[in-house]
Amino acid sequence: MAEKITASFMALSRSENILDHLQTEARNPVAHQIDLHDTLGLCEAFNHEEAQVSTAIASCLPDISSLINDLVPRLQAGGRLIYVGAGNSGRVGFMDSSELPVTFSVDPGQFITVVAGGKSAIIHAQEGAEDSEDDGVTKLQALQLTPQDTVIGISASGRTPFVLGALRTAIEKSCLSAALTNTHLSILDALRPTYSICVLTGPEFLAGSTRLKAGSAAKQILNMISTCSMIKLGKTYKSLMIDVRVKNHKLRARGRRIVRQVCAGCPVYTLDRDGTVSSTSINVPESEDGDIILDRLIEQCEGSIKLACAVAISGLALKDAKHRLVSVDGNFRNFLDNLGPSISMLPELPVVYEYFLCVDGGGTKCTVSIATRSGVVGRGTAGACNFNCVKLDDIMRQITLASHKAVSQLPEANQFGPNHLPKLTQVWVGLAGIYHTSHSNLEQLIWRLEKLFNVSYRHKEMRLTSDDMLLSSAISTDGSGECGISVIAGTGSVATAFRKEGDKIIQLGRTGGWGYILGDYGSAFDIGKRALQSVLAEVEQSQFDKSRNLTELEMTILAKLGCRENEVLSTFGLARIVTELGFRGVNPDTHSQSILQSGTKSLVQMIKPLAAKNVCHPRNSVLVLSGALMNLPPYKDMLLAEWVREGMTPFMKVVVIKDASDYTAQVLASQSAHQDIDRR
Repeated sequence: MAEKITASFMALSRSENILDHLQTEARNPVAHQIDLHDTLGLCEAFNHEEAQVSTAIASCLPDISSLINDLVPRLQAGGRLIYVGAGNSGRVGFMDSSELPVTFSVDPGQFITVVAGGKSAIIHAQEGAEDSEDDGVTKLQALQLTPQDTVIGISASGRTPFVLGALRTAIEKSCLSAALTNTHLSILDALRPTYSICVLTGPEFLAGSTRLKAGSAAKQILNMISTCSMIKLGKTYKSLMIDVRVKNHKLRARGRRIVRQVCAGCPVYTLDRDGTVSSTSINVPESEDGDIILDRLIEQCEGSIKLACAVAISGLALKDAKHRLVSVDGNFRNFLDNLGPSISMLPELPVVYEYFLCVDGGGTKCTVSIATRSGVVGRGTAGACNFNCVKLDDIMRQITLASHKAVSQLPEANQFGPNHLPKLTQVWVGLAGIYHTSHSNLEQLIWRLEKLFNVSYRHKEMRLTSDDMLLSSAISTDGSGECGISVIAGTGSVATAFRKEGDKIIQLGRTGGWGYILGDYGSAFDIGKRALQSVLAEVEQSQFDKSRNLTELEMTILAKLGCRENEVLSTFGLARIVTELGFRGVNPDTHSQSILQSGTKSLVQMIKPLAAKNVCHPRNSVLVLSGALMNLPPYKDMLLAEWVREGMTPFMKVVVIKDASDYTAQVLASQSAHQDIDRR
C-alpha cells in the first residue's frame, strides 16, 4: 500500500502543473512592487527576506544534528560524503566540498560533488542537464557506492530528475541518504531517504529564483554539516583550524598564530636545522626572528600545523609525535590527554583585549562604537542625545542602551554577563548641545558617565566634548596637519575649527549648529527640503500657467511620494532622488544640479569664517567632512569646486569620515598602540 501511495505521489510530482503549486515558485507578496523601489529600498527588502533563512533552518536542526551523528562514524571508516545537485544546488555543494581538503587536510576523494552536466556546468550553466533522471543514476553507479557512503541530494523544488535518480540509486545501495529541499511533500521525500531536511524559506524575492533564499539555506546547511563533522572528527582544537596545511602566505601567517595560541602559557619546543628538538623557556616572540623559528618548525613538519603543535607542546621527536597523533586518530585534544596532566590540565588563558569606546550622541540618534587595536568590534544605536531637547535621564538611558548593544557583539561578550560592560581603556563621549547645558547638569553627566563606563574623567580615561569635536580625531594621529575644520552636513549642519596643542585638541571656533529647523545647510535633509520647495513653488505656479509641464525631477518626486501635485507634503527620501538625477553619468538633470549646487554654496559660506588666517588657514589645515551626502564623491567634489570658485585656498588634505563613532574609537585604539611603541 505504501509503495502505491509513493508511486502515485511521484507521478503527480512529475507533472508540469505541480510546478505552479511549489512554495519556491510562488510570488512573494512583500516583493510585488520591487521594481518601484529605489536602490536602498531594494537592498533593505532583499536583506529582510534573506534574514528569514536562519529562522527556517532552526526548525530542522534536530534532523541535521542526527544526520551528522550518523555521518561521522562513516567518515572515520573511510566512507565518502557525496553531494548531488543541479544548477545552483550543485555549485553550492561543489563550493563546500572543494574547501574541505585545504581547510582540514582531508582526502579530496572522500568529499565529492556530482553536478548535473558535469564539472563544466559549475562554470557555465547547462539548464537541460537536470532533466535526465537516468544520468543521475549513471553518475552514482559509476562511483561504486557502499553502505559506508553518505549521499545528500539537494533540490529546492524537491523534484529535480537528476537528483531523483541519484538519490534513488544511493538508497538502493543502502547508503546513508538525505534529501535537502525547500518544498513540503516533495518527490524526493517520497523516496524515503534516511533524512528529509525540508527548509521552508517561502517564496523568493524574485519568484522561482531559488539561488536566493533556497540557495542561502543550502549553503548554510552544507557548511554546518561539513564543519560540525570535522569538529567531531577532531580536525579542530578549540576554535582553531589546527588541521590546516600551509600552502600560501596567508596560511603561513595563520599557522604561526595557531602554534602560538595552542602553546600559550607553556614552554615551546622547536626543531633545529638538523631536526633536533630544542626548547625555549617562554613563548616564541612575535617578531621576525620568532616567525623564522616557527616557519622552520612547520616546514619540517611537512606543512602540518597539527604536527607542528604536537612537537612544540610535547618536546617529542618528529617521528614520535607523528606516531602518537596517528594512535589517537589525529585528535589533538586526545593527544594532549595522553601526555599527562602537566599538559592536558594547562589553565585556560583568557584572551585579553583592550577596549576603546566612543559615544556619538546626536539630535536623531546615539551611536556607540567599541574598537580594539584590530578595528571596530561592536556597534549599537539608540535614540537622540541632544542636550537642547533631551533630558539627562533620557540621555543616559540611550547611551546605556546603545553601549549594551555594542557589547553584545564583542568576541568575549559572554564573559561580561547581562548589563555589564568590559574594562575600558579609553572613552570619548561626544554629545550634541553640551555647550548649552548648565554647570550642574554637566557635573552630573560626568559623574554618571564615570559610573557607567567605570573610568575616571579626572585621570583622563574619559573625554567629554560636543559631537562635532569627534571629527577632530582625524588629526590626532596624523602629523600632516596641526589644524583642521570639520563639517557635519546632517540634521543640523555645523562647522568647527580646531588645533592640536601637545596631546590636546582645542576648539578655535564654530559656525552653524543651530539645529535642523534653522541650520541644515547642504545636508540630505536640506537637499530634500529644497527639492520639495521647488515642487511646491511649481504647483503654485501651475494655477496661473496651465501649459507648463513638470520637469523630470518634479515628476520623479511626485511618483516617489505616490501623490498628486496638490498632495506634496513629505521630504522622505527626496535627497536620494535629487542626487541620482543630478549626478547620473548621462544627461544629468539640471534642475537637480541646481539644488545640489545651492547646498554646497551654503556650506562654503559656513566654512569661510573659520578659514581666516588667524583661525585655521587652509594651506596648513585638514578639511574633515561627515554626513550622508559627504560620503557621495560627486557631492564632495562639487563642494571643493565651489570652494575654489569662491577664490579660497585649497585645503592641505581632505578626509571623509563615514561614521564618527567608528572612526574615533579606532583612533583611540591607534593612539594607545603608538604610545606602547614609544614606551618601548
